[in-house]
Amino acid sequence: MKHKIIGDCLEELPKINNVKLIITDPPYNIGWKYSDKFRDNRDDYHRWCMDWAKLCFGSMDQNGVICIINYVENNNILYKNLIDAGYNFIQQLIWNYPTNVGHSKRKYTRSYRTILIFSKGKDYTFNPVKQPYKNPTDKRIKERIKAGHNGTNHYDVFTINMCKNVSKSKKSNGINQLPDGLVDMLIKTYSEQGDLILDPFVGNGTIMDRAEVYHRDSIGIDINDYSVLLKCGE
Repeated sequence: MKHKIIGDCLEELPKINNVKLIITDPPYNIGWKYSDKFRDNRDDYHRWCMDWAKLCFGSMDQNGVICIINYVENNNILYKNLIDAGYNFIQQLIWNYPTNVGHSKRKYTRSYRTILIFSKGKDYTFNPVKQPYKNPTDKRIKERIKAGHNGTNHYDVFTINMCKNVSKSKKSNGINQLPDGLVDMLIKTYSEQGDLILDPFVGNGTIMDRAEVYHRDSIGIDINDYSVLLKCGE
């Protein structure tokens, strides 16, 4: 089941329940031009983020998880606000992406975003996607592998290329598209087949599309109508 809702998530989220996993890459408050319906340059940005985040928790079932992708400076403030509100913090993941753009004469080039992982309760799904050991030539690691360990560990840093204009999965609308690999990792880690996944800022529908690949139901909300450009249906 896939269902896309055109509307303001602040109005639509209270109508939704029993969500197992929320994955979202919300506006970053950097002046991006999405449409005339939304101004991505808000004086009340951090309060607004807390408003929709609280509604997201209200839409989850008791074991639900939310994954919020953003720049670290935004997620740091949201993290504190969610902690102060008493929500259950699981951890912060790092999405590192190789990049050759965004250079500055006064700053290092940004090459990562953070992913806040919170849950509604203590009993949540966790199926970690494992990666090869970072130091396979270390004598102790060699001994572990020789002893029968599979040579992997579940690290909290994921190096995944951004979805670029030349990427095979790139859609025609170019709305800050998340890479399939990142979305796949979050879906597989924090949900099971048949679970309901929600994205309150669905954009081009990548999260809904990948949910279908992994046999999850999904709901997407967006104030803008990109339906003619999405692979997912109404």
